Amino acid sequence: MKQPQGFIVGAYPSAPSFHQREQSLEVEFWQRLAEIPGIGGIEQPCLADLHPYGDDFLFNHIPDSWQIVVTGVMETMRRRGANGGFGLASTDEAQRQACVGLYRHILDKINQANDHFGCKKVLALELQSAPLAGCKDSHSAAACFQTSLHQMLEWDWPCELVVEHCDAMSGVSPRKGFLPLKDEIEVLTAVNKQHNTGISLCINWARSALEAQNITLPVEHIKQCQQAGLLSSVMFSGTTQSGPYGDWQDLHSPFAPFDGAKAGCEESLMTLDIAREIYQLAPANSLSFSGIKLLEIDPQASVEHRVAIIEDGIKALISASQ
Repeated sequence: MKQPQGFIVGAYPSAPSFHQREQSLEVEFWQRLAEIPGIGGIEQPCLADLHPYGDDFLFNHIPDSWQIVVTGVMETMRRRGANGGFGLASTDEAQRQACVGLYRHILDKINQANDHFGCKKVLALELQSAPLAGCKDSHSAAACFQTSLHQMLEWDWPCELVVEHCDAMSGVSPRKGFLPLKDEIEVLTAVNKQHNTGISLCINWARSALEAQNITLPVEHIKQCQQAGLLSSVMFSGTTQSGPYGDWQDLHSPFAPFDGAKAGCEESLMTLDIAREIYQLAPANSLSFSGIKLLEIDPQASVEHRVAIIEDGIKALISASQ
């Protein structure tokens, strides 16, 4: 695994386009983003396109040196809003196949991005297990997830495949309610052995913490992934117990305030010390990528405040990883 020159930034929840603001603000946001030292690339969702204003908008606004990590989570959740059966681990066969079809579309978009830049611009694809909504049978869901991965590995992927662990169906108060980590580990171990491939796991700090409503669980999840030889990436996304970011919600709260921070979230449970502990356990240079995904909760927020959230996050990771 090769750590990018800088951190991966899931900036889209902080972007003006996330709140359907005018395009001129989006242009300013991306221009400011490109000026932040320490960014090596972006995490970007793929819906119909890789950006609400189309692929060309994204391609024209990211520096040549940046890489892209594509995620399927936003479109998966959008479609599950209309049909809770949609997902790679769904026991609803039609909706499982529909989700496999989504990833065929994403593969096409990845290839188009690479062709546009004339290189392997896309570093990785983050995919999510997504069982039938409300499912409690993790064994059956895991079997469906394994079937989906077998299908997808028939295609020629030009990037890493990474399963992003989301809070599990067995959690305290499930927000996404996807597969337990132990099932994801078992599925990936079996699939990798059969296909002689290397699908890995990403731990998102908030999505592990809110699973048990316990800020120590992300460390335990990282250790489990390391013991299985499957950890490739860590993303820092916060959660809170109160305030505008809610009660143990998956709303990507910024870091808690620290010295030099411009836009810290007072209620955030994700601190600089927590990031330091994680990088001591899983050093940044041992990972394929690590980074932040942070949300601007105020739809009317200025570009300056949106950018400050990202700047703080990058500062936190630089400090924590040293």
